[in-house]
Amino acid sequence: MVSLLRNQKVRNALLQVLYVGSIAAMVLAGIAIARQNLAAQGITSGFDFLFKSTGWDLNFSLLPATANDPYWWYFLIGIINTLFLGTVGLTLATIVGTIVGLARTSSNELARLLGRTYVDIFRNIPLI
Repeated sequence: MVSLLRNQKVRNALLQVLYVGSIAAMVLAGIAIARQNLAAQGITSGFDFLFKSTGWDLNFSLLPATANDPYWWYFLIGIINTLFLGTVGLTLATIVGTIVGLARTSSNELARLLGRTYVDIFRNIPLI
């Protein structure tokens, strides 16, 4: 055993195992303490809420939604709405960028002026 500990590779591997094991033990202890404290206060955790009714409506939805739908359906609607609006925004930004880029490189003075003016106005304006 002593000869194994004198080997640098074995010592390094053992130290790494001890390090990862101590971190795993701390994480598991934290999880156990959190579960115990939540149970003592009567707070339930988990994903059971996903199947409960929301009780509220959406203003905009690509999929049909009612107040009786569960939370998981509203999460799905949120993902679909986000993908849709992101696609629309990306498409419109590409079209506007192409038009402005072509206007800035145009041989027409008015088109170059309008393209340069658009860029100068909207450059460095914060998003919010």
